[in-house]
Amino acid sequence: MRGFYHIAGVRRATIYSPNSVDKDAAIFLEVLKCLESLGHQVMVYDEADLSAGVVEERYIFNMVRSQMAITQLQTLEQTGVVSINSGFGIEHCRRELMTTLLLNNNIPFAPSQIFNLVNDQWSLSGAARAERCLHQLYRDETELERSSMVNGQWSTFNGPCWVKRADGHTVEQSDVMFVSEASRLSSVLDDFAQRGIYRVVISKHLPGDLVKFYGVSGTDFFHWFYPWEAQHSKFGNEEVNGIPTGISFSVEALQEICRQATEVLGVDVYGGDAVIATNGTIRLIDFNDWPSFSPCRLEAAKAIAKAIIQKIERYDS
Repeated sequence: MRGFYHIAGVRRATIYSPNSVDKDAAIFLEVLKCLESLGHQVMVYDEADLSAGVVEERYIFNMVRSQMAITQLQTLEQTGVVSINSGFGIEHCRRELMTTLLLNNNIPFAPSQIFNLVNDQWSLSGAARAERCLHQLYRDETELERSSMVNGQWSTFNGPCWVKRADGHTVEQSDVMFVSEASRLSSVLDDFAQRGIYRVVISKHLPGDLVKFYGVSGTDFFHWFYPWEAQHSKFGNEEVNGIPTGISFSVEALQEICRQATEVLGVDVYGGDAVIATNGTIRLIDFNDWPSFSPCRLEAAKAIAKAIIQKIERYDS
């Protein structure tokens, strides 16, 4: 084991920190401080530096989100560079890939479908295409099929849902929209297409207590809380699920679901959201690479620094 390492720290571009620029900068700085306090030397770069091929260190911790930076990180990893998070894991957390990987690997996740807004079905009328979306979304949900059939025919609207851009992470409020009426779904889909976003994920809305969680793989660190009570929000979407009622659930079960998700996605530093149903059932609704950890920053930074060094030592031994 070496006494210290030369490590590159790559900050997140501010465009990928909607309403969280200071929070994302704060966790990055705190991790840097932890690494330096352990005797390691950290060279700080911006996301654009990584995209430009400026970063030369063999060991990297990063919060990047742009496709160019992710691609460059993946290229470096293929030459032996060690990175937390991995560029492959970061890409897996883009919403379309994340949704597909979690559902295909039987991770408890909100029922979801991916739609291409430029294929033939979108030549249908607005009402018909909205109906088509929900028919496909709920087709495997037996209990919803029973409640949505009227005289052997589908009703026009099968239930509230969320429409989210599929091609990446959320960068503005309109990238994630709650829909409670069929007519609203049609207009929301139009809005996405008009903004040049042609692939969307449509997810069933899950009623219940909304919880937010943070974790670091390979460490004991795991933190959860009710974002409503902490007034923790980027765009106010937490209001849809409303005030938590304190439904009893197993934190250990949530942590195990997250552990499985990190293995499927290939990320070490993570966070996300889950909904607890009235019977205590847990389903993820979002999973992210390297969130802000703002309610637990100091503890998280220590765990992240530990995970970084542990990963370096595994590859350096």
